[in-house]
Amino acid sequence: MKHRIHSTLLASVLALAASAASPAGAQSAADKFPDKPVTLVVPYSPGGGSDNIARATANFLSQHWKQPVIVENKPGADGMIATRQVMRAAPDGYTLLISIPAIAALKYISKSMDADPLVELRPVSMLASGPTGIVVKGGTDIKTIDDLKRACAKTAARCSWASGEPFTLLAGTGLVEKMGLKDMTNVRYAGTSAAVNDIIGGRVTMMVTGLSSVVPHHKAGTMKILALSSDQRLAEVPDVPTYAETGLGDVDFTNNWYGIFVPARTPDALVAKIADGMRLAARDPQVLNVLKPLLIQPVGNTPDEFAATVRRAQATVDKLSSHLTQ
Repeated sequence: MKHRIHSTLLASVLALAASAASPAGAQSAADKFPDKPVTLVVPYSPGGGSDNIARATANFLSQHWKQPVIVENKPGADGMIATRQVMRAAPDGYTLLISIPAIAALKYISKSMDADPLVELRPVSMLASGPTGIVVKGGTDIKTIDDLKRACAKTAARCSWASGEPFTLLAGTGLVEKMGLKDMTNVRYAGTSAAVNDIIGGRVTMMVTGLSSVVPHHKAGTMKILALSSDQRLAEVPDVPTYAETGLGDVDFTNNWYGIFVPARTPDALVAKIADGMRLAARDPQVLNVLKPLLIQPVGNTPDEFAATVRRAQATVDKLSSHLTQ
């Protein structure tokens, strides 16, 4: 009798698993999603661009989905702690990751990363995208890219540039080489805030970074944005030229983006439903109010469109990967 009960229970469990794995089961799960709280994991500390965007998105989705969307900050190890958490999560749509192009570099920067995040994770939607900028200390004789090149051309070894994480390291590497200053010393930081403080303090010559953390300093005069990676000048900083205007032209890996990922085995129907939520979030006035002062543009694209962007980021990282292990 006991054996028959166990057999019946096992058969029921297997039937449920098969149902969930089938297209019909996956669609049923998507129709019910979400019926419990969703966690949005952020690889960085509270207060940064990723965190601000994640919280605005979570607020919208909590109302849209009528379930709490909880932001969980898991900083450390260049984003690997948070990324690994989502890689190992159940592929049921209830654990999401917000990440930036640096995710394409994680397989190169830690021996403890035993799997490629872009194999173990699946792109859902790019929420937003924004330019990077080349910045220096404010109130100095360096006011243009040409000034920077002249100041460092003969003394590049005494000039230095800061990078806050793998994305800015790779973006900065391309820009420094394009300016003919490849002998400049790279100073790596665990985060952007410390690098910003050292630029303002004159301890580092320049840095390449997303603009959200430096625009207030630029407007206050304590930092100077020499150029930015957008296609045209931005109304919020009309005095700042584009990379193209300064003669830098196209440089790989210069725009930053913020995108949502889920575990790779998440069913198509669930991915589509989550992507639809992100599309609506990118158009929500409250989210736009957060993005605008950060000089970040909403996107909210499809999984296929975002996957194409991620593939381009991976190709660029693969080409520049030697810089990550120096």
